[in-house]
Amino acid sequence: MRLLFLFALAAMAISLGDAMAKPSATGFKVGEPFPSLGLPSLADGKPLSLTRFRGQREPVKFTFIISLMVSSLAQQVERPLESFFDQARELEKREDYAGAVRVYQQALASYPSQPEILKRLGIVHQTELKFRESIETFEQVLQQAPQFPEVNFYLGLSYFGLNQFEKAESAFQAELAARPNDRRTRYYLALAQQSLGRHFEAIEQLETLRRETPQDSRILYQLARLYKISSLLTIKQLAKLDPDSPQLHALQGEIYVEDEQYPRALREFQQVQKRDPQFPGLHFSLGQAYWKMSKLSDAEAELRLALREDPNHPLANYYLAEILSRAQKFQEAIPLLQVAVVADPGLALSHFLLGKCYVALGELQKALQAFLKATELDPNDSGTHYQLARLYARLNEAENSRREMELFEKLQRQEKEQRLKVSDRSLEEQKTSP
Repeated sequence: MRLLFLFALAAMAISLGDAMAKPSATGFKVGEPFPSLGLPSLADGKPLSLTRFRGQREPVKFTFIISLMVSSLAQQVERPLESFFDQARELEKREDYAGAVRVYQQALASYPSQPEILKRLGIVHQTELKFRESIETFEQVLQQAPQFPEVNFYLGLSYFGLNQFEKAESAFQAELAARPNDRRTRYYLALAQQSLGRHFEAIEQLETLRRETPQDSRILYQLARLYKISSLLTIKQLAKLDPDSPQLHALQGEIYVEDEQYPRALREFQQVQKRDPQFPGLHFSLGQAYWKMSKLSDAEAELRLALREDPNHPLANYYLAEILSRAQKFQEAIPLLQVAVVADPGLALSHFLLGKCYVALGELQKALQAFLKATELDPNDSGTHYQLARLYARLNEAENSRREMELFEKLQRQEKEQRLKVSDRSLEEQKTSP
């Protein structure tokens, strides 16, 4: 409506200007005094002055008056909020943050009750690492709207930047209460909890994120760090209680197993056996270490003891079945592997070995199902594709056999290239090391 009124005034100014440029119906012209008023003429060309004739007024073109009214009203037309945002966004792209702040302040003058402006202003302060200014700005938003989207998240980031982790955690929790699926907030909540030394709570948050996106390397990295830190802290606490405890030796042995230092692992587990022969899981740990070191008779004895403790232990069943299959005791190995694949359906090794045992006994269809399951779980294992190629050949399925053999050869080439890369990298490191 206001714009329509402006257009109407402009049209009136044009109309009046045209009318005054023509002789009037009363016979006088512009530049001549109005006869009834007796005002002086402007025909002398001198500019209008309010003090030129005391007690008298001069005629002024109506167009001048109308133009002043139009100009005044035009200044009152509000600038769209989005145009402020567009201008500020461009300044931010150019890293002209001071200019962006000025634009947001102008926007606030026109839209004083708009929290989105304050939110964006706070983000600019935060980008400039002006955390205290950003906190003040975000808190102004929250006074108007306690759950305004993302503001508690950004408030938490500012507190995090100031190392005020408890306040950061509180802000992140508030954001998650309103938006529980926000991944960024949950991630930084975990970092805040980690900074507060509450590692297991941080792990819980990160595990939630990992379940949603298992391939997120950033989440996996943080989880690995936290698990490692938590393990080391727990080991230190355990060492303070008793530096020669069986629990500490068992933990140290498991660490050596992870590092593939099996002789050292075996010594640690033997120390456990001396101090506590009934230590839970000891026989499996000993059996695994012996198996890794190819001491198969010792491994078999310990693994059988382990299965007395836990008959459904997937790896104990697998390791013992592997020892038996080497001795061509396939009939004894198969029941162990059947337990293993039920106890841990994702253990591709058990399915693979089960397939080999079925092949040895001539049960080719059962072998096929086992190999297919193994390759489903681990499609990049070249050995499984090789076994499938041979099995399909025996089943007279030439096309499938050819396909599997091509996959085997392709994977073999890739594995060889990968080994060469690792070898080259190792050589380069040796050359550059002091």
